[in-house]
Amino acid sequence: MARWTESLQDQKQIAEIGTNMPIGGITLITLLDGTQVEGVLRRVNAGNNAGHGGWKYYGECEIQDRKNQRWVIDFLDMKSAIKIWNEAKAAEYEELGLITISKD
Repeated sequence: MARWTESLQDQKQIAEIGTNMPIGGITLITLLDGTQVEGVLRRVNAGNNAGHGGWKYYGECEIQDRKNQRWVIDFLDMKSAIKIWNEAKAAEYEELGLITISKD
């Protein structure tokens, strides 16, 4: 599970990533250390503690890469998340069996 925010900076990080997180498709995640993970966005999970003991927030996403590996990535470890969908990438991911594109 994703870590809870502990500071105002953490809260800003969660808000920034959450605002810019694609809602689906092929995504490129860049981590704070510069590592990049590209893949199909499988899920996003974010929330808060409803103010019990002071407001805290969390966020994470799951990416499935070309090698079929799934990565669960904490928003607090991310520098950015961008949608990189295009026809060539979609065709590649469909050929790998990671997505299905409807032809109708």
